[in-house]
Amino acid sequence: MRNRHSLPSLTAACAALIIVWAALLSAPALADQTRSAVPGGEVHLAGPFKAGQPVKAVFDLKGYALPAGAYTAVNVEFPVRPEGAKPKVRPGYPETVMTFAEPGTYRVLILLNQISKGSCGGVSAKPLIEATLDIEITP
Repeated sequence: MRNRHSLPSLTAACAALIIVWAALLSAPALADQTRSAVPGGEVHLAGPFKAGQPVKAVFDLKGYALPAGAYTAVNVEFPVRPEGAKPKVRPGYPETVMTFAEPGTYRVLILLNQISKGSCGGVSAKPLIEATLDIEITP
């Protein structure tokens, strides 16, 4: 037999979840965040923040050394950027170089992974640094 009071409480719980979910979606994204698997690990942007000039993303792993046979992989995305040409990226470690063709506000997502391959096949990726940085490029 079904409890008559379970439907209203379920509806109220669903409504509360929808309100919380909507509030989270409407909240502005937090910028300039860095998460690191290496204690104190960080990435910062350096260089003239001008259109056409190289900007470096410099990784600092605070003395962490990659294990023998491991290497790094860098992924860079631009979820917020002005109209026009997408920035050029030359990924690398300890520096990744980006060139922005258009002036404006950019949000840069940077992921530095440690990549290793076992002797039996397969690949393992360990995130070392995940960063969200905002940058203003001038003309």
